[in-house]
Amino acid sequence: MKKFFVLAAICLLASASQVSAQLIIRNNGHAEIGHDPYDPVPEGLPFYYYNMLDTVTVLKVFGTRENGSGAHITFGDNLIKLNYNASVGELGYSDTDCLWLQGKHGTYITAGLEAADTIMYYDYKRSTDVNFRKNVTTTGVFVQSDERFKENIEPVSDVLSSLENLEAVSYTLKNDNAKQCRAIANEMPAVTEKDQRDKVFFDQFYAKQEQGDERYGFLAQNVKDVFPQLVHTDNSGYMYVDYIGLIPILVQSINELKAELAAVKAEKQDEETTPTMLQAVPQQAVQNELEASLSAAKLYQNAPNPWSSETVIRYSLPQSVATACIYIYDMQGLQLKSIPAEGRGESQVTLTARDLKAGMYLYALVADGQLIDSKQMILTK
Repeated sequence: MKKFFVLAAICLLASASQVSAQLIIRNNGHAEIGHDPYDPVPEGLPFYYYNMLDTVTVLKVFGTRENGSGAHITFGDNLIKLNYNASVGELGYSDTDCLWLQGKHGTYITAGLEAADTIMYYDYKRSTDVNFRKNVTTTGVFVQSDERFKENIEPVSDVLSSLENLEAVSYTLKNDNAKQCRAIANEMPAVTEKDQRDKVFFDQFYAKQEQGDERYGFLAQNVKDVFPQLVHTDNSGYMYVDYIGLIPILVQSINELKAELAAVKAEKQDEETTPTMLQAVPQQAVQNELEASLSAAKLYQNAPNPWSSETVIRYSLPQSVATACIYIYDMQGLQLKSIPAEGRGESQVTLTARDLKAGMYLYALVADGQLIDSKQMILTK
């Protein structure tokens, strides 16, 4: 008897809905709420366009505006618009053909077991940013960057020294949520064959998420010390890095490197094209100056001469002389010894007969590649 009354009520509701009801139950079991799309066809609109059959939708919601637009479902407090906790539907006043998901404090999109796997959220209580908890793949990302959107525009400079303080690291992201979801999957009862397939799927899915992929990046704490403008902190104290904002810094560093390289090249080119002081003076003048400097250099006769055990060779060199040496030759011109002449002004070196045989020898003073003088000496034993 109870089933009879329920069936009768549904029939009465369905029959009444054909007149002015807000809820219409069709003969095929489909339900329609709000504006009746089977009202008389407006003048000028083809009937087939307005009365196209929909064999897919089970529940239709129509608004009271043009073409049934403006339909939406709300969940929450009362009928004051600002107090809606959440609403779904076409919130515009015109036929926007768009789906709006509206939450008073934000919106969450979840998946997985018990909706524990958050895909993305926008929550005033946590942050004013849209937070994606999964990798995002797209064909391109364009950031709002028109000059007309911006103010207080200032060029960035001197970033090379700051970039030296950034330290790149490799890491894997923690995923405690995957561990919890995997535990739920393991506890899930597998009554039907589909339950068994779901249990295997979620166990493998969350096990893979637990492992995590190796990534490269920066630690937000490090970036904040160097470029605080690139770090955002949410209401919970977690920090996030603006990697796209780092691109202009890197471009500026390349420009600074190019400027430094151009300056080095220009300096090198100036050195190659601008003659040095020695190159700028005519060669003959250089030769004359060198000869004038060495004109004060002298080589004296050794004493004693002849000698048998040792003899002293005196010489005089100006302070401008860089290198000088006394060379000992036999009479055939073969060099036997070289003695550095390190003293300047009046100085001398001592020659011993230890490595020489008795005979006649030549000795010469050479300073800065120029022969100053040469003399003869006789060794007796």
